Amino acid sequence: MIERHLPPFAALRAFEAVGRLGGIRRAAEAMGVSHAIVSRHLSSLEELFGVQLFNRKTGHLTEIGLGYHQRISAAIAEISAASAALAGVRSGGLTIWSSAGFSVQWLARHLSAFGQARNRPIVDLRASDREPNFAAGEADGDVRYQYDWSPSPPHDVRAEELARPAVFPVVSPRFARTIAAPAEVIQLPLIQESSEREWRQWLMAQNFEVGDLGAPIARYGQAHLCLAAARAGQGVALANWMLAAEDLNEGRLIRLEPTSQPFSIASLGAYEFRCLRIRWRDPLLSRFRDWLHRSIGKELNDRRATPQTA
Repeated sequence: MIERHLPPFAALRAFEAVGRLGGIRRAAEAMGVSHAIVSRHLSSLEELFGVQLFNRKTGHLTEIGLGYHQRISAAIAEISAASAALAGVRSGGLTIWSSAGFSVQWLARHLSAFGQARNRPIVDLRASDREPNFAAGEADGDVRYQYDWSPSPPHDVRAEELARPAVFPVVSPRFARTIAAPAEVIQLPLIQESSEREWRQWLMAQNFEVGDLGAPIARYGQAHLCLAAARAGQGVALANWMLAAEDLNEGRLIRLEPTSQPFSIASLGAYEFRCLRIRWRDPLLSRFRDWLHRSIGKELNDRRATPQTA
């Protein structure tokens, strides 16, 4: 009797991906299969239970589908978490994803301190500019900067803020230009990451009227590449102390400040640690999360004591 109501796991995985990613095509791309295969899995579930789970006209789950998806996604997340925990116990390690900029500029430089602990778990650090699919077991945890306009995490993922650093403009010492008033920064070449939105939001926080920012010399896509462009004297980049501390301390970059008055303090987002809710108290993940809090907190306190460095 139980087996009659236990659909093939492949069909359940496809259904979970459709609901989580918002459509058949996106689910197919994420799973690395064809659109037709995902659609066939959905149809098999609907035929098995005699109900419509997905509205193919609107591209959304039906009300019945939403209720079923909530339970199925929780079950798949539990299976993934149990498997990941078992793998972690076996290997004594963690797989942590992080954005490329934060991995290069901060995490990779500090990770050895976590490795000095006794009975330490081995951390497999993966730099990626997309967030992992925790339900598929791609990572145990994720650390990256989340803008204030970034989407909220999925319902099965828990997030905790690690730091909300101020954002400020930086230039190379060879970039021999000064500005008198804060508004004059708009006249300089602005180094953009993947769009002009970050600069627009920062300028709005300065109470500037934001018009045409002009065409960028390039778009670099990642924070550490923007800093590399700034070090090369190409223009002004936005940074924070977690990204630019080493460059500021070594004199490769300096903060750009108007001569008449300083810029207003502005924050555009925060660094967050994320993992599956059901794994939040996993001992290995808790140790890593606590280490992040201690390390970032110590560095923040040190910078408050020596504000001239960053």
